[in-house]
Amino acid sequence: MTYEWHFTPDAADITACNGAALGCQSGDSWPKESTAIWHGRKWMKEVGRTGTITAIPHEPASTASYILDI
Repeated sequence: MTYEWHFTPDAADITACNGAALGCQSGDSWPKESTAIWHGRKWMKEVGRTGTITAIPHEPASTASYILDI
């Protein structure tokens, strides 16, 4: 199982974003929860956001399937 980070804004972040609660997920995967959280905290520091970072199971995006009629 791999993990990605999930960001949940705190009250100060929501105020800084003019009342918008803009949470997000990384979309990337790491082998350990602690590694995903580390990368999430790094992202939070780089973009100047405040809130909490948690690790969640990574679910890869499903690929579209189609048939080409040649």
